[in-house]
Order: sequence, then C-alpha cells, then structure tokens
Amino acid sequence: MKKLSLIIPVLSVSALPLMAWAQSAEPETEQDDFEKITVTAQRKSESLQDAAIPINAASGSRLEKMGVSNAEGLNKVSPALTVSSGGGANTAYFIRGVGNFTNNGYTNPAVSFNIDGVYIGRPSSTISSFLDLDRVEVLKGPQGTLYGRNSTGGAINVVSKAPVLYENSGRIKLEVGNYSAYNLTAVGNFEVTDDSALRLAGVISKRDGFFEDGTSDADDTALRASYFIIASDDLTFRITADYSTQKGAGAGIQYNGHYGFAAFQPDLPVPNWVWRPAPDALSGSFTGLHGEGVGEYIAQNVASAPGFMPYDGFVYPTRDDSYWGVNAEINYDLGWSELTIIPAHRVSKLDNAFNGPPFKAAINQDEAKQTSIEARLSGGDDTLEWILGALYFDETVSGVNAYNQFSTVTHNDWQSDVQSSSLFARATYSLTEDLRLVAGLRFTDDTYEINATQTASAIVCLEHPEGRAPFCPQIPSMPVALTLADTLGMIDPALFPTGSPLNADGSITPGARPFGPINYFAPVQFGPGAIFAITPGMTSEKDSDSQMTYRAAVEYDVTDKNLLYTSYESGFRAGGFNLAEGREFYAPEYIDAYTIGSKNRFFSNKLELNLEAFYWEYKDQQLAALGLDTNGNNAFYTRNVGASSIKGIEADFQYALASSTLLRGGVQLLNAVYDSYEYTQVDLSDAGIDPPNFLTPVNTCQNTQGIFVGDNLVAYDPALDVEGAKRGFTIDCSGKDAINAPDLTVSLGLQHTIEFTDFALIGNMDARYRGERELGFNYIPGGRADSDVTIDAALTLVSNDGYWTVNAFVRNLTNETIAATYQLGSGNISGAAYEPPRTFGVSVNYEF
Repeated sequence: MKKLSLIIPVLSVSALPLMAWAQSAEPETEQDDFEKITVTAQRKSESLQDAAIPINAASGSRLEKMGVSNAEGLNKVSPALTVSSGGGANTAYFIRGVGNFTNNGYTNPAVSFNIDGVYIGRPSSTISSFLDLDRVEVLKGPQGTLYGRNSTGGAINVVSKAPVLYENSGRIKLEVGNYSAYNLTAVGNFEVTDDSALRLAGVISKRDGFFEDGTSDADDTALRASYFIIASDDLTFRITADYSTQKGAGAGIQYNGHYGFAAFQPDLPVPNWVWRPAPDALSGSFTGLHGEGVGEYIAQNVASAPGFMPYDGFVYPTRDDSYWGVNAEINYDLGWSELTIIPAHRVSKLDNAFNGPPFKAAINQDEAKQTSIEARLSGGDDTLEWILGALYFDETVSGVNAYNQFSTVTHNDWQSDVQSSSLFARATYSLTEDLRLVAGLRFTDDTYEINATQTASAIVCLEHPEGRAPFCPQIPSMPVALTLADTLGMIDPALFPTGSPLNADGSITPGARPFGPINYFAPVQFGPGAIFAITPGMTSEKDSDSQMTYRAAVEYDVTDKNLLYTSYESGFRAGGFNLAEGREFYAPEYIDAYTIGSKNRFFSNKLELNLEAFYWEYKDQQLAALGLDTNGNNAFYTRNVGASSIKGIEADFQYALASSTLLRGGVQLLNAVYDSYEYTQVDLSDAGIDPPNFLTPVNTCQNTQGIFVGDNLVAYDPALDVEGAKRGFTIDCSGKDAINAPDLTVSLGLQHTIEFTDFALIGNMDARYRGERELGFNYIPGGRADSDVTIDAALTLVSNDGYWTVNAFVRNLTNETIAATYQLGSGNISGAAYEPPRTFGVSVNYEF
C-alpha cells in the first residue's frame, strides 16, 4: 500500500493537463466513428472505455477480420499477450513475461482462461472456444478479487454470442487458402417461442502442415448449441453445450543444431560447450524435425548422457483430442439485487504423441473432468454498487504418460485432484458524481492432492575415456511405448546377459543390470557396454493453500469522455506437486500490482487514446521447465525460482482521419527482469574422477558447483569430492530478462472504406513490431529471438444489403520466420516452434 500512496499524487498531477485538454477539446456536437464494445470483465456490462481496469478487447467480427480462429491468434489482440503452441495440446499463455510453457494435469496456469464465465482448469487449444464469438477480453495483471483461480498474470475471457429473441437468421462462410486450407462455418439463430431462442454453430477446419514434414497441420471440428429463455419477468436462463475435436500431427519443431562438449575451451559464449549448427539443407525454415535427412544427421552427430548412444528413431507426432462441456447462466431479479448462478461441467480427453529436441517421443493420455458453480449477488444505487459471490471448483485429472529421451524414459500413472472454494466481494462508492472509490477482496482456499506411480529407467554407458565423453554405439536407445512393461517387451532379451527385468508374469524387477552386447576386445573394456537401471517411485501427497487477495482503486471522470484511475491489486497462484524425485513440491507465488491509467476520447470522438503505467512485484515466482531430478534423470517440473519486477507503459489509440478512414495502433514499453532467479541441478560428472566444473549446465547464467549432502547442496569442497559423492550446481539467472517479454511492442493499422452504389470496399492493413525477447529458460544465444515485423492485409467487399461479404486476405505478408518457442533438450539439441508463415486465401460469407 506504500506504493499506492505514491501513485495517487502522481495521478493527481498527471490529471491536470488531461483535464485542460479534455475541457478545451469538448465539442458542441459529437460523432462516433468507432466500434462499440461492451465488456463484462468486472462482472457487469459496461463500455470498454468505461472499464477502469487494464484491459484489451476485440469483437468477434474484428477477430474474424484479423484471422483469429484459435488461441495462438490472440497475440494480435493485446501487445502484452504472447500465446504459443508446444507439443500435443499444450498452449502457453504469457502476459508481460508471466506464464507457463506447459499446462498439464498437475500444473497451474498463471493466466486464467475463461469461457462464458467458466474458469477452465486445463486451457488447451480447443477451437470451440473461438466459434461464433461475441468478443475476447484480455485482462492484464492479477485478477485477485473477481476471478476464479491462479490469475496472477492476467485473464483471458472468451465470450460466445447469445441466442437472439424474435429472430430467425443464419450465416454460412466458406474460406479456402494456401496449404490446402479450408474452413466451413455455419451459424443459425431460431425463434423457438416468443420468450426463447436457440442458436447453433459449427465449423470444420482443415489445413496441410506448415512444415515440410507435414507437422503443424489442422484437422478440427467444433459444434455449439445455446438455448435462452425468459422464464418469467424476473428469471432468465441460458444453457450452452459444446463439443470439439482436434486431430492430425500437431505442432512441428525445427532442428537448429546442438551443443557439443568442449571442456575448458576459452571464450565460448556457453562455457564448456561449442555450438554446432545444423547444415543449411536441414535447418531451413519449416523443414521440420522429420524432414528428409534430419534424423540421419542427428543420429550420426549426437549422443547424450547417460547412454551416449546415437540419437535415432524420433516418432512422428499424432493428436486425437476431444472436448465437451455444458454450462448455464441463470439470472434472477430479487428486487433488491440480481442473483447470477453459473454451473458448469467440462471433460477433455487427450491422446497425444509428440516430440522435439528433448523427446524421442512423449505420449500423453489424459482425461480431465471439472465441475464448478459460481453464484453472485449484485446491486446498489447511484452512490454504492456492490457484488458478493462464491465459487466452488472441483477437478480430477488422471493420466498415463511416457517421456522417452533416448537414454532415459519416465513412465507415469497418476491422478490429481483439486478443490478450490472462494468468497469474494467488491464495492464501488461514489464520493461525488465523478469520483469513485473501489475496494475488493477474495478469500481462496485450495486443497490439492496427487497419487502417482512412476518409474525412471536409464541406460548408462560404462565407458570412462580420458579427454572425451563416453560413446556406446552398440547400445540401442529406449523403445517407445506407453508403459514400462511394453518398453521392455520390445527389447531383445539377449541384450540382458543376466536376464530381462520383465518377468514372465508381467511384473518388473527394479534395480540395475548389465545391458548390451558383450565386448571381448580392446580398446573397449571387457563385458557388457552399459547397464540398464530401473528406479521405481511413488508420490502420494496432499496439501492446501489459503490466501486473502485485495483490490483498492480510485476512479475519476475528468469529463464524460475522459477517465483516470489508479489501482493496487494482489494475487496468488497455488502451489502443487511434481512427478520428479526430490522435486515433489513447489510453493505458491504472490504478486502485487500497481497501475495508473486513463481512457480518453477527444475531438468530437474522433480520437480514442488510452494510457497505462504499471509496476508488478512477484515473489516466489513459479517456473515450469525441463531439468534433472535428484537421481540425475531428466524431468519436467515446476520450481520457485525467486522474484521479478515488471514495469512499463502501454498506450493504444484509434483516430478517425475521416468518416471513411480509421487509423489504429498501440505501443508497449516493458522492463521485465528476474530480480532473484536461482535453482539447483544435479551434476552428471563423476566425483573423484572428473575435474571440477567439467559438465557445466548449458546456459549463460552463473553456475556454481557444489556437493550434495543429503538434499542440501553445499559449497564445493575437494575433501567431499570423492568417488560416489553427488555433485550439483546452483544456477543463478538473476538479472536476466523474463521470458516472452519484448522491451518494445508496436502495432499500427489502417482501415479505409470506399462506398459504391451497391456495395462497399473495405481495405485493412495491420503491422506489428516486437523487439528481441527470450524464448527459453536456458538463456543461450539461440534462445533469444530477433526483433520482427509482421504485416497482415485484407480487402473486403460488402453488399449494401448486408447479405454478402467477400474477403481476400494475406497474413504475414513478408513471410517472416518467427520462432515462438525454443527448446534445449537431451543431447543438448536445440529446436524451435514457429509462428505461421505467409498464408493467404479468400472467404465468402452469406447471411440470411
């Protein structure tokens, strides 16, 4: 609250020139050349310009013109937002550098995703969310009082169109484009009775892959039905059901090269590791990991710990996911208040096989079931407006998955359960007609539990050469299968000289045993070339977190067209569990956010200008990333890395140059830095054999070697560095930029309309610049994306009767190759997922 006391005087001073400008610019007559957007981000209907919160929004029609048909397209809605797709159904959301790379059944999203007011626990990229939309709202910063769970970074609200009473109408849209793309959308609105209506919508969307190997394709279908009824003068009821599927190969990965071991070579950008880029023929844009010759090159040039066998056998990805849900919204006028109840139930079933630099294959077969109910009472008068509410959320996710990294494979069979209950309240008190105070609070209680069995299996090469890494070319890599029994069943039993760990009755004997052909001659030592080690594990944990979060704000109407506001809001994201030995727990994270903003219209409503300055403080920030568990096995786990500070300014505008010409744009200046970012990692070098700082982690952070004593990593001591000791590193990335946080983002667009006798021709062009940004948590040179500029253009023909629309479009006009994610995995192979290349096409829309 100390910072809030400083913000209010600054706001008061900054208001003076705006007040003078607004009063001098106030016209005698006004016009409105802008699209009106009504938002419900504050649990009430209000104009976007009247919402005194950090928010960007776009209508369904605007999203359609921009080509936003899935979550990744939301990058165009807000300069603060970054959305990217990883393997399988994973969709990553970042707002100003805060987010998750992966949202699985036992991690919590930092940016909450809400569909028609329902919090979605597993925000994968279901396309039913973007079917027949009314609008999308992007809320920036913690939503600690009005929204469901874990909204530390912000919230994305997707709102579908509601049935319209007394109307029978529909539309059909067909779109075709390059990459053999086609999209067929149909929407119908039907009057059922005088007091009820039904709305149906469906889409079929297909496209060949952007990559030469066929990945990053689309094969999607979605259906939605919504029924609305006015049951009485006081009661309305809306129920919605949706179903969608996503098939095909899923996201593709481009192989860029790998880091080779180069111990103690001077002046390397990454200490002890030299970058070996892939040949141009294999690393060209959109070749793909499964492109011709890529796998063969990797197999000949890469071997990774601990098996040090050739990399081969990348499994081609597949995707077969389905989602369905039903939700309702009941509104009852009690006279003294309005009661809103939103019950919902959703189910998602994922069946993915995907890969990339870390994985020969990752297989996920998960099912998530969530049930929630939210109830709100709202009321008040011109002096006091208030909201009281409660939310109950229950989610069960069960799954079987396997993560195969050639030398190692982890098999998990797990179930996670979350129950979240919260009470919230917000009040707005008008001191005068123009000055308002806002206060809100929310108490949240989360209980979460996980029960899992897991096995970590590793092939360990037994060579101990001098001056180079081991190499066991005669040892096969791990076969790909969903269970360990199936994996072992695919291995020739003759490779186990003392007998296979897979028993005749299907059980498995853990431990380490010789593995591989017998070596009889020098220079290789006598005996089997490797060992095969199986380490079983079990995780059965239950924990809870509870937290009170707050909001305090001041709103001031300088005029009826100029709004100033300042706010403080806190938020938290619950802790949870990992399926990684020695990394089972992570703690909650906390955020305090301070904002000064203004929303303005000037010059007879010809100019709309919105400004925002922000400062966020994070503590115990969670970061989900690949790493090593305490047994030295590769694992994906969430850790609390420390703290960060995020500050900057954002502005967006619209200016009607003429009644037929609209200029629009926005800019964000951002400084997002990790003030404290530290974690530990196991060192795979051999104590008592290898020299200190031999196998340093592949990053440009500060790596300090130590020795594990129990679970504690202590300072390196030669007396402790004896054979059998467990080495480790403390990795300190403090002072590094936050991930997906470009320091400058600029957008600029122009729309021009030419009227003819029977039709209008509308031209749109939008450009976007993003500065350099970190894409990976390793902070290595290839993980920092260059600045880029993208341009989208469209030419739309609209009949004057409004029935016909023909739209020709091109997106990413200059065909920029833009990395969306960056991965460095087993074998120190690096790769990237890309944003779409240049796409173009034409659509025909008929409304009736």
